[in-house]
Amino acid sequence: MDIVRDKKKSKRKPLLMVGAIGVVALSTLAFVFKPSNASYVVDRDALLVATVEQGDMKVRVRGTGVLASKDIRWLATDVAGRVERIVTKAGAVVKKGDVILELSNPQLVQQMEDFQWQLEEMEAETTALEVSLESQLLDQETVVLNEKLNYERAKLTFDAENTLLTQGVIAISKIKHQEAKIEVNRFKQRWDLEKKRLAKRRENLDAQRLSYQAKLKRLRHSLARAQTQVDNLTVRASMDSIVQEMPLELGQQVNPGNNLARLARSGLFIAELRIPEKLIKNVKLSQSVTVDTRSSEIKGHIIRIDPAVVNGTVQVDVDLVGELPIEARPDLTIDGVIDIADIENTLYVKRPMFAKNDTTSKVYVLDQASQYAVKRDITYGQTSNQFIEIKSGLKPGDSIVVSDVTAWQSHQKVSIN
Repeated sequence: MDIVRDKKKSKRKPLLMVGAIGVVALSTLAFVFKPSNASYVVDRDALLVATVEQGDMKVRVRGTGVLASKDIRWLATDVAGRVERIVTKAGAVVKKGDVILELSNPQLVQQMEDFQWQLEEMEAETTALEVSLESQLLDQETVVLNEKLNYERAKLTFDAENTLLTQGVIAISKIKHQEAKIEVNRFKQRWDLEKKRLAKRRENLDAQRLSYQAKLKRLRHSLARAQTQVDNLTVRASMDSIVQEMPLELGQQVNPGNNLARLARSGLFIAELRIPEKLIKNVKLSQSVTVDTRSSEIKGHIIRIDPAVVNGTVQVDVDLVGELPIEARPDLTIDGVIDIADIENTLYVKRPMFAKNDTTSKVYVLDQASQYAVKRDITYGQTSNQFIEIKSGLKPGDSIVVSDVTAWQSHQKVSIN
């Protein structure tokens, strides 16, 4: 006998299985998305978390830069010329007086030779003039001497006749005696006149000598200047240094005042660091700096802070102390760490993104189970390259979010999945 099956009962079984699966799914969803007051969910892997620590915090400011020569000079020319020969190129080490390059200027050389010939001619003329004037002076001295002898002879005759007349000797004519007296006066006057002429000739000789000496001095000065200009056609190093730049080419024409070569004194460097403008507030003169060449570390201190901001950074010049490493050279890329302060027994944490020193801000603080992050007000103190001081709002051991929270910063509490 056949048994008839209940078709309705066989259709009910699959429906029960579907219902059971639905219940399990709903239960799972209810467990995963259990009710909470968090209004936003973030992925744990997308967060960077830092822990608040207590201890001594070293405030440091880091910057990058280059080594620069402490003593830099440009060699310039005061004459026009054409580049005839380049002896030393950029990168070469030179000593003071070494030839860097040679210029040519035929007109300048010809001018120097003309001054030299003029000087020789003037020296010959001066010598001839002196000989002539001294000869005339000797002639005048001879005239003065003759007039003196004439005067003395006439005076001797007059004195003798006067003595005889005084003794009563009448052999001497009084007329002759008076004539002798007149002759004495005449020779005396001529002698005085020739002496004056002699003095004038001496003054004339001195004046002529001064005049020619002035002309000679002017010509010698012109010759010396021309000689210096010719010598300057050979450009020499002004100090022991490294040739940093040589912008000239053979055959190039240069004019007075043009820069010819850039020299940097060997072994003397400063560090030029670029510090972000937001960190320059606490940087001051004389602060200690550690310069890292990536092979060695050099100590130094700040000697200048640029008053201008360029591309968001401020240049700080550091004077280096002690012996420089062998790799030191101009334009070597370096890192620098400036010692700002050492704060004892303070709270600090890895600096959150966009955090600024001496401000009040909000951060997300994780609960103990790290399931939620709640926004909290805190006050920052000083900042360093990696860390920032916590003045209030946190305690040691607190964990905060230091990555970018811009996408969900409007939420007071977020859930961490």
